[in-house]
Formats: sequence, C-alpha cells, structure tokens
Amino acid sequence: MRSPHNRKCCRQSTACNAVAWLTPYVRTFLLLCACVASVAAEAVPQSSGKWQISPVLSAGEESLTLSLKAEKAVEGWMKTFVPILTIQCTKGNSALYVETGMGLEVTMVDKQLVHLQFDNDKPFPHSWREITNATVSARDATVLIKKLVQAQKFIFEFTPFNAAPAQAEFAVAGLSAYLPQLAKVCWGK
Repeated sequence: MRSPHNRKCCRQSTACNAVAWLTPYVRTFLLLCACVASVAAEAVPQSSGKWQISPVLSAGEESLTLSLKAEKAVEGWMKTFVPILTIQCTKGNSALYVETGMGLEVTMVDKQLVHLQFDNDKPFPHSWREITNATVSARDATVLIKKLVQAQKFIFEFTPFNAAPAQAEFAVAGLSAYLPQLAKVCWGK
C-alpha cells in the first residue's frame, strides 16, 4: 500500500505532466493574444486626437456625433466650466454647436455674436443661434466643419452673462481621421 507521501508525489507528477503537456498550447495562446492585441491597436485611428465619437444606427437612420472638450475651463459670472464642441450629423444634415455651461450675454433673440479663430489666423466675428441659455449653434455648420477638419486649433470666444469675454480653445487636430464618416453621414457622399 502506498503511503500518503507517495500519493502526494504521484499527484504532483501527474500535475507536472499535465502542465508540461499544456505548455506549448499556452505559449501559442499567449502569442496569439499578443498578435490580436497589436492588430486591434492598429485598427483604431491613431491620429484622432481627443475627439469622442458616438455613431448610432437606429431604424435604418445613421447618425454621428463627435465631441471635444476645451483644453481648459473658462470663467464666467460665479461659474467655471469646460466648454464642449460638438458636431452632430443625421441624414445628410450637419450641426455644430458649443455648450458653454454658463448663461450667455443677453442679446437679440436667437442671435449670439461670437468670434472664431482657426489656428493662427485672424479672429473674425460670426453670428450663431442660441439653442439654450448656455448652448449656441453655427448657422453654416458645413462650412465650419470643413474648416475644422483642416485645422489644428480652434478658438471660440463668447461673452458670458455679466462677465468679460471668454475664450475656449479646442485642440481639433485629429478630426480629419473621421473625414470618411463625416462625408458619408453629414454630407451624404
């Protein structure tokens, strides 16, 4: 009869044999995982910058939303917020808006005068629609989106309620990585 000590050695020997038998398969599995991980990393656009994408397909209708936070918070009257730049497309229609996170200067109904700057170009005034008290939308979204695709930096200047003008700077570099999706969903090309 075997002693308890002999059973333990027998079990260890069986376990060792099983591990030895599995080792080539484990190595192959780990190598395969490493290859898949590197391929998956290549499939993600490397130059998409800080943009967040939300593609949606519902009831046969495709839409696309890209959003980007400003590089830093802006200050208004009794409030600080990091503005968000959003591009939204559905059925060939495009929209571009900025959520400022704070009440805007009281102006004419449905009109906010903002200043826009692409890269190091000269800033220029532009009239945007007021969507909510803290969100404005470009009237000519398609033209501006196409300019954003070519830019690295976008500065959006607005006037918060009861405060000095504030500038939100967006690092828009990488938007060009989404050009095929923008062309398809925003402009139907």
